Amino acid sequence: MARNIHLIGICGVAMGTLAQMLHDRGCAVSGSDQNIYPPMSDILKKSGMKLYSGFSADNVSGADLVIIGNAVSRGNPEAERVLNDRIPYLSMAQALYNFFLHDREVIAVAGTHGKSTTTALLAHLLVSAGADPSFFVGGVTRNYDSNYRLGGGNYFIIEGDEYDSAFFEKVPKFVYYRPGHLVLTSLEFDHADIYRDLGEIETWFRRLVNMIPSNGNIVYSSSYKNLGEIVAKSLSKRYSYGKDGADFTYVFRGYDGDFSCLDIVTPLGDFSTRTRLFGEFNFDNVMAAAAMARLLGIGEEAIARGLESFQGVRRRQELIYDRNNIKIYDDFAHHPTAIRYVLRTMRERYPGARLWALYEPRSATSRRNVFQDVLPASFAPADAVLIKTPYEGSAVREGDRLDPDRLLRDIRAINENAGLFGAVEDMLDHVARNIDTREENVIVLMSNGGFDGIYGKIPAMMEAVAGYGVKN
Repeated sequence: MARNIHLIGICGVAMGTLAQMLHDRGCAVSGSDQNIYPPMSDILKKSGMKLYSGFSADNVSGADLVIIGNAVSRGNPEAERVLNDRIPYLSMAQALYNFFLHDREVIAVAGTHGKSTTTALLAHLLVSAGADPSFFVGGVTRNYDSNYRLGGGNYFIIEGDEYDSAFFEKVPKFVYYRPGHLVLTSLEFDHADIYRDLGEIETWFRRLVNMIPSNGNIVYSSSYKNLGEIVAKSLSKRYSYGKDGADFTYVFRGYDGDFSCLDIVTPLGDFSTRTRLFGEFNFDNVMAAAAMARLLGIGEEAIARGLESFQGVRRRQELIYDRNNIKIYDDFAHHPTAIRYVLRTMRERYPGARLWALYEPRSATSRRNVFQDVLPASFAPADAVLIKTPYEGSAVREGDRLDPDRLLRDIRAINENAGLFGAVEDMLDHVARNIDTREENVIVLMSNGGFDGIYGKIPAMMEAVAGYGVKN
């Protein structure tokens, strides 16, 4: 077993998490990134790992094994040293399998939307039931203040990402996890930087389904016709969840304070429960996790307790401010479907509130024009729409770029109260000048990235305007 392991691109969420897991296993871990940045850098430094800011061929000296992140390309001096000197190397996904998954019963959660919440919730249900599972989630679970756990039980629940693994492995990460059970939450076109069309993604999902053993369980959303077609020929046990005649379904009974009340109907028995999650999209996530947990033998009472005690995942409908008649939610939404879901959910949950949508196109797909025509309608539930000009990270060819001016015009055709802003400070100034704290306001921040630090800036501004109702 390799003892001295170096990770190239260590500050990404998945890579940084893997580094911590390897450290917990007793490996000597070092890592490098273009810029060593928080929060991951702070977490890793506390563990005593050697971190290098910037890439240098010298950084891999002495490593028994190098793990290369999927953000690393040929030409990186460390990657070139690894290849030239024949140093053993792995992708993040392959390293996860070799070190942590190979001897466990793996449950993968895959899909365009809802992966993190469903993975975290399923893991929590198994923890609450005493199964002592391990898990690896693409977001920080609030119950454990972490996105991973190394338990002593046989189950390992992992978020099955369809993004590619590395420059030398142009296949989805989930291929390397070799799951024994599978949850499929949704399937739409995404990741336009690596996939040509939805058909190409569907091909990989078919391959994933074909890996599940005949004694394994596949749980899939009935809301997506293509998922039903993809699992139709599987030799595994297959169960649908959702509404409209699904195998596992629910009835929403209303709200009890901060909780949503659900009656869950299953082939194995019915029960009632409460959850802090709300909205149809999240209720589907609840059903996915509850269905798989029940199929794995977890009892109804244990599932009900786990659902009630689940606190959610950071940046997934996370309430980050609640004062002065203003609620601010942080959400990872960047795909048009996710934007529409979260705004519609907020409209249903707070029907009398003024709903503000603040959106930053940051993902590789959202900065492209692939969703140019459908994106404007996603903001229809909002009363006010504020768009940040696209993040200028990795280059997007000019002909493929999202046109923010056209996006603004198309949104204004639906809702005149929309604006395009070059700086977060200007967005916040607009909110401060136009918000009326004498009425209920719900502000939803939507980005899959840092949003230029808006999360640390907006609470202070809301406090500043709270004392006098309207700022002119």
